[in-house]
Amino acid sequence: MRHSRKPHPYEIYGLERSPFAQRPTQREVADLLGETKADLIRLANYKDQFIVRRRENIGGKDRDLAYPVSRLRGVHERLKFHLNKVQQPSYLFSPRKKRSQRDNAALHLDQDQYLTMDVKQFYPSTTEEMVYRWFVDELGLFEDVAGLLTRLSTIDGKASFGSPLTPVLCTLVHRPLFDRISDICGHRGLRHSLWVDDLTISGKFVPGQVVTSIREVIRQRGLRSHKIRYRTGNRPVMITGIGVVGRDLLAPNSLNLRIKQYWQDLHDAMTAEERASCAQRLLSQLGTVRHIVGTKSNVGQRASDQMNMLKQKRDKWISEASQEASKKSADEAAPMEHEDIPF
Repeated sequence: MRHSRKPHPYEIYGLERSPFAQRPTQREVADLLGETKADLIRLANYKDQFIVRRRENIGGKDRDLAYPVSRLRGVHERLKFHLNKVQQPSYLFSPRKKRSQRDNAALHLDQDQYLTMDVKQFYPSTTEEMVYRWFVDELGLFEDVAGLLTRLSTIDGKASFGSPLTPVLCTLVHRPLFDRISDICGHRGLRHSLWVDDLTISGKFVPGQVVTSIREVIRQRGLRSHKIRYRTGNRPVMITGIGVVGRDLLAPNSLNLRIKQYWQDLHDAMTAEERASCAQRLLSQLGTVRHIVGTKSNVGQRASDQMNMLKQKRDKWISEASQEASKKSADEAAPMEHEDIPF
């Protein structure tokens, strides 16, 4: 009998209950990471053999990626597994399971003013010294253990843009910074959320002193802020790709344009198979719209009606395409007439 795998435990204890906060030795850390102490030290000393470097365009920006492979990646994955068990603050929406871009935007509904900013070069600006100090000051690790983990978890003297460990590691390393920002916002009665390094603050009024205070806190942590924008709620405010207008959420214009193109593709389709394929693409995009705006909104209800219609037509087109394929296959397999046989 096949048993379904249980999901990995996630956010089950505070930082003080992490096994890394129990002052483990190098040997005990190696056991946690599925390695021997000797192999872990050897991996740290020769980690360049387990690093791939390349330049990629991500989100319209050229990024210099340096990511671990083979056994070093395994160590990063296991470190990520353990750090993901640490409970995160309510203001954090990514990296975090069961929280989406929609959830982040929904937190800021029905506000009058919005302030957005982000931390410039968040991952590359997280240096190995910052990581080492977090291991020592926050986790209380012995210096030799902290040094070993720092060498294993950083590449080229900084957090790796390409490692599975980096998002959760940077979130924890900079937790004191973001907690301080949370205190500043909470003192003013403002809503705030964090999506990786994108900070959104909203309220009936966002004082300029809040911006000054937050920028100063970020500077004190050795980081820089940029892309600072003030917006009002009388027109769509884009928060992590989702539009916010008063009490309503809006799908991004790029999604609406894609849906418009797919409707045109469906109109131009010549065969049942092409129509069924276009219908499937439309169903996916309309489902995204419905999820963003909500099923009870007018746009969400219209999307639901269109999806119900498309599902019925898609099933019909799939049946027609199957019949056409069967007929074509039968015609190709039919024996030649007697008079067509040349011998």
